[in-house]
Amino acid sequence: MTIEKLWLDESGDAGFKFNSGSSQFLVIVTLYITNATIGENGILTKINEIKSRLRLPQTYEFKFSRCRDKFKKEFFTTFLTLPLQYKAIVVDKKKLKISPFSSNPHQLYCEAVRRLLYDNNPPLKKAILVIDEATAKIHYKEFNMVLKKYLSKKAVGKIRQYRSQSNILIQIADMIAGSIYRKFERKDDSYYKIARSKEKILIEF
Repeated sequence: MTIEKLWLDESGDAGFKFNSGSSQFLVIVTLYITNATIGENGILTKINEIKSRLRLPQTYEFKFSRCRDKFKKEFFTTFLTLPLQYKAIVVDKKKLKISPFSSNPHQLYCEAVRRLLYDNNPPLKKAILVIDEATAKIHYKEFNMVLKKYLSKKAVGKIRQYRSQSNILIQIADMIAGSIYRKFERKDDSYYKIARSKEKILIEF
């Protein structure tokens, strides 16, 4: 199996101003489809079925930080049935306060993405990396630097930006990142325990 498309999102932030609201942890997730015959449309259909059961509008955006617990439970129950796997990296920034990253949060984000994409199992094949527009506004240059400096074009070929509200796979990546973030930041693994059965690797940095 090779990965030709993956979706990326994060929870937490790359800042080091802990007294001004910066999170202790930064979590970045990449998500990929394991059964091409079902594909994006099949996954979209399943998520839309959740919305119908919960009487949510089809335009509803699943976002972990804003999602009611009832919706989260329904979401993760369905997630287990989808042909998806994810990789994740968790950065404990308080352990890096005296590192060069503390004065350059963009560099930290760049390094975390590099480490996550460097794990090449299953291998990337000129993959399209899909990111949220909101992330792109902050880190797009850093993504390009990662691709040009550290990764072969045979691995990741293109970056695509979409609004998370219109892309269900970005929303799924957000929900997974949120469940991991809650485990580390709040010591609550109630949702992570469900999601981790689809986990390929979790890197602690």
